[in-house]
Amino acid sequence: FVNGPMALRQMGQKAAISPRSAPFMLQMALKGDERVAVLGAFERIGVCAAKVLTDSAFKPYVQVQEGFTDSSRVKWPIDGQETLPNGVNAVTELPICEGAILASEEPAEPAEIEFVLKSINGLQKVVFLSKAQVTKKDDFINKLNPFNKLQQWYDAEEAVKKFCDGNEIEYTIVRAGKLEGGPFYNSNKEFQSALEGNLFDMTNKAMKMSAEDSIDGVTGRDLAGCALVQALSREVPTFSIVSAKEGSLKCSVENHMGIEKVGKDRKVYTPTDAEWDAAFSSV
Repeated sequence: FVNGPMALRQMGQKAAISPRSAPFMLQMALKGDERVAVLGAFERIGVCAAKVLTDSAFKPYVQVQEGFTDSSRVKWPIDGQETLPNGVNAVTELPICEGAILASEEPAEPAEIEFVLKSINGLQKVVFLSKAQVTKKDDFINKLNPFNKLQQWYDAEEAVKKFCDGNEIEYTIVRAGKLEGGPFYNSNKEFQSALEGNLFDMTNKAMKMSAEDSIDGVTGRDLAGCALVQALSREVPTFSIVSAKEGSLKCSVENHMGIEKVGKDRKVYTPTDAEWDAAFSSV
């Protein structure tokens, strides 16, 4: 493997696009029971998306190196586990997958994005995690910040669009703010960061969404992971999402992963199905 942000660069893997079965009608959403490849599944946001998939009707797949087993430890295990989430299919070669989630916390190079997408046969829908404010990369204030990497995120978005448009594959780009929190209190070796993430999850009980790249802020990893999975079955090309302490778009599900923390349920808030429907109808 050559490890880029997508954590999937197996040298020598055949890259080919499998033609769709005819007749085929273009659609922007999957039905909800298809196979979905998660690229970036060894990063915190990718782990969150993979875990959410295991609680849905989708069938999640993660490509791993030879020798990786169900008991292999990972860098960012969900609290209470040491391995990939139960229910994730770890394989050395991906099967035909109708969906793909590209979930990296750092922007991937366009060439890497093209490589990994070419490596997945049968694709009908791609969901790509990007960064809020990416369309404002040329604004003066953003140009003064050398750390926002908005140009790299913009280039990555364009690579996804180019590949999908050229291969008649539908896509949704999910633009999140700075990622925070997540079920990684025990695996985060930076104690202060772990505490801040835990507090963030406890205090943010709402969200903001926009079809335009008009909002910015911080996005909880639990919320972002859920949004990536929701995007698989939503007919929307792009949307931005950030967490909020309060607001009209509520997050009423507490501890959606069912994680216990020091004998107590973890405090984190994500939307119900009805709240997701309301949020998407608003954009």
